[in-house]
Parts: sequence; C-alpha cells; structure tokens
Amino acid sequence: MPNRPAFGRRAVPDVPPVKAVRAMPVAQIVLSPEPSSVDEELRAWKEARGSKFKMPWSQLSLMASLCFGIASFVLPDSVNDSVDYLLWGLSAAAAYVWWTNRKKKTEIKGPAAP
Repeated sequence: MPNRPAFGRRAVPDVPPVKAVRAMPVAQIVLSPEPSSVDEELRAWKEARGSKFKMPWSQLSLMASLCFGIASFVLPDSVNDSVDYLLWGLSAAAAYVWWTNRKKKTEIKGPAAP
C-alpha cells in the first residue's frame, strides 16, 4: 500500500523554524529650536513647503483694464450714464498698475536687445 495521508488530512511541508528578530532602537530626531513667533513658524513652513507661486498682477491688471473699458461701451445707456466715470476711472487705474509693473520688469531684466 502506498504511503499517502489519510483523507481529510493535509501533508505539511517541513517549515524551517522562525528565528527571533531583535528590533534596533530608532535614532532620535534632532529638532531645530522652535520658532519664537507664529509669523516665523508660518514663514518657515512656507519655505519648507516649497511653493513659489506669485500672483500674476500685471496680467490681472491688464485684463481688468480691458474689461472695464469694454464694459463702458457695452452697457446700456441707462446704466452707462450712472457708472461711466467709475468704469473709466477703474480702467485707467488698472492700466496704470499694469504699465508700472511692466516698467519694473523691464528694469530688472534690462532693455531688450535690438
């Protein structure tokens, strides 16, 4: 008669014994001194985060200038009579902001080559 397990029993393969594992102590994390104020902590957090986003004010002011100028032509006369000077003033102010930011950028980069 062949040497096989009885019905309902499983043959268990020889498993090597499990060796005990020793955990090594975790090195202590050296923390920098805590910031003295909330503002310093916020600044340090922003620097660590790495966000270099700058608001595109020159593009926004140019679009605002164009939109206010177009609005003064598109609005009906009944509304335009009331807000005409306001729209032209906002358009002029936005155009001035765009123009001064444009000048600052050319001064920083230098004049364009001919």
